[in-house]
Amino acid sequence: MKISVRGGSLAAATSLLAVVPLLTGAWAPARAGLAAPVSSAAPVTDATCVLNAHGVFANAVGAGGIDLPLPDTLAMTGTLSCVDAFGAPLATGTFDRTVTMPAAECTGDEHGDTSTTTVHWADLSTSTLRFTRTDVVKVNGTASLVVSGAVTADSARFAGDALSAVGTSSGAGCGTPAGETTLDSTLVLRLTH
Repeated sequence: MKISVRGGSLAAATSLLAVVPLLTGAWAPARAGLAAPVSSAAPVTDATCVLNAHGVFANAVGAGGIDLPLPDTLAMTGTLSCVDAFGAPLATGTFDRTVTMPAAECTGDEHGDTSTTTVHWADLSTSTLRFTRTDVVKVNGTASLVVSGAVTADSARFAGDALSAVGTSSGAGCGTPAGETTLDSTLVLRLTH
């Protein structure tokens, strides 16, 4: 079999040919008069959002250079910008959130935060993000974050969607006499149904 490509690239033609067997396999049962196979559908992405936040601790973390895991509260505010599955702008807003941490420290694994985030969209509607699990691994004020949860059913946007997110946060002051009093974080959030 000879393949010639005019006005296009060989790579594009090869990619198209690679897809044909996949499409043929998907439609083979239908051509034979059989029902198409049921597959476990992957979640559909409704939005990908970037949260940029600034937080203030109620009590300084690791003050005086003593790194003990102590209960603390973190008040956070910030902005949120979302795009749809194709990368087109979808929604913007602000948010606020109070994080109750049973154990905050400068170095180590932290809390399984189960707080809520209230999003105030630019169109004046609101949504509530309920974080059911937040894993934090923190070293000298810099942390990696892995979050899971859902959007509450009574939310104006993305009601009932599952959420998963990854991100980082960083603050200064760990190991100093004053301790860490503030932090800044960025979280990339995926909303699916």
